[in-house]
Amino acid sequence: MRKSLLFKITGQLICVLATAVFLFPLVLMLIRSFKGEGIRNYAKVFETVNLAPNFFTSITVVLGTLLIVSAVAAMAAFAFSKLDFPFKKAIYYMLLTGMMIPTSALIFPLFQIVKGLKINNTPFSLIFPYATLNCCFNLMVLKNYFDALPNELMESARIDGAGKGRIFLSIMMPIAVPGLAFVLIQTFLSAWNELQMAMIFINDTSLQPISVVPLRFTQTAGVQGFPLEVMYAALVICLSPIAMFYIFGSRFLIAGLTQGAIKG
Repeated sequence: MRKSLLFKITGQLICVLATAVFLFPLVLMLIRSFKGEGIRNYAKVFETVNLAPNFFTSITVVLGTLLIVSAVAAMAAFAFSKLDFPFKKAIYYMLLTGMMIPTSALIFPLFQIVKGLKINNTPFSLIFPYATLNCCFNLMVLKNYFDALPNELMESARIDGAGKGRIFLSIMMPIAVPGLAFVLIQTFLSAWNELQMAMIFINDTSLQPISVVPLRFTQTAGVQGFPLEVMYAALVICLSPIAMFYIFGSRFLIAGLTQGAIKG
């Protein structure tokens, strides 16, 4: 039945309808951003707010988060998948319980930690919480990916005299690049779009990430007389880096989702 023409046509129609539903808000936002004064709406955004510091904060936070997550999650996943040590399963499942805790429940204790370390109003106040919150899910993804890799690779490397570090860097990591790419893309999207902690941990509006800028336009629209089209333009500006990143990274995202299943 799955090879029938009706099944294929039905599947394609479902995919097209789902794509249209998800793209409709984005297309509407793009169209509305050009209504009224057209490209002038985008000029008003840059004239009103100096977005350079906000973009710099977002880039710094994202790069710092990606660096920590890629190093910590990859090494931890390799250890939990291929190495033997006491209480391995207990520690692994204890770490996974972090995914069950909602982020909103962690805001207050995280704020107390950030304030105690005196790193509030700095990119570090977001880098460490973002990296911690993303590591649990990414650890699970990478561990499952390493589980699909044959142990014979490690055994042959040990025969040649390679140590654990050499095996991890020279053998396992090059093979696990698609899985790591998926982890980095997911972490990038999560860190770039996060709003709640960005507003609470950084009070200085000039240092806040770019994700907070559209909300600032919403709050000041009545005072400064911004039309709705300008706020749509601000949204497009904030979402454009995500769109470009996804366009260039989509093939790695698909490979990371499918290659592990094929090997398994």
